[in-house]
Amino acid sequence: MHNHRPTDRLEYFSDAVLAIAATLLATELPKPETETGLLQEIVKQWPAYAAFAASFLFICIAWSNHHNMFIYIKQTDQYLLILNILFLMFVTLQSFTTGLLARHVGKPDERTAALIYHGTLVLMTFFYNCVWWYAIKKDEILEDQTDKRLIRFLTKEYAIAPALHLVALIICLWSVPFSIVPVLLLYVYFALPRLGEKRMKQENLT
Repeated sequence: MHNHRPTDRLEYFSDAVLAIAATLLATELPKPETETGLLQEIVKQWPAYAAFAASFLFICIAWSNHHNMFIYIKQTDQYLLILNILFLMFVTLQSFTTGLLARHVGKPDERTAALIYHGTLVLMTFFYNCVWWYAIKKDEILEDQTDKRLIRFLTKEYAIAPALHLVALIICLWSVPFSIVPVLLLYVYFALPRLGEKRMKQENLT
C-alpha cells in the first residue's frame, strides 16, 4: 500500500473544480443593454445561452459519472492523480470551447470552432477512461470484491463516449450541425444510470 492514499481529497478537489467551472459559466453570458427591444436582443444572443445550458449540463453529467466511478475506487496514487487532473483540465475547457462554437455559428470559422469543441470532448472522455483503465489494472486501488463482470460492463459503457465523440469530430468535417447529434445522444445516455449496474442489480435479485 506504499504511496497509495484514500480518494477523499481527490474527490473533494474534483468536486470543487467542477462546481467552480459550472458556476463561472453564468458570468460569461451576454447582458444586452438597450432601452427598447430587450427581448429581441436576448433572442439574437441565443447561441450564447444555448452554449451556457449545454456546458452546464455537460459539467453536471461529467461530475455525476465521475462521482459514480469513484464508488469502485478506494485508493489513489500519483499516476491516478495526474490522469484525473488531465480529465479535469479538459472538462473545464468546455466553457471556452462551447462559447467559441456559439460565437462562430454561421460564420466562416464555424467548422474550425466545432473541431476544437469536438477535439476537446474526445480528449476529456479519453482521460476519463484512462482513469478507469488505470484503476481496474491495480487490485490495490480498486474496491475489494468488485464484480469482474460489472467492471467489464462499465469499461464497455465508458468507452462509448470517446468513440462517439470521435465520430462527431469526423462528421464535423462534413456537417457542423449534424456533428452535434452524437453529443446530444451521449448527454442523454450518460445522464441515466449505467446499464451495467442495473443489469448486475437485476441479476443479484434473481
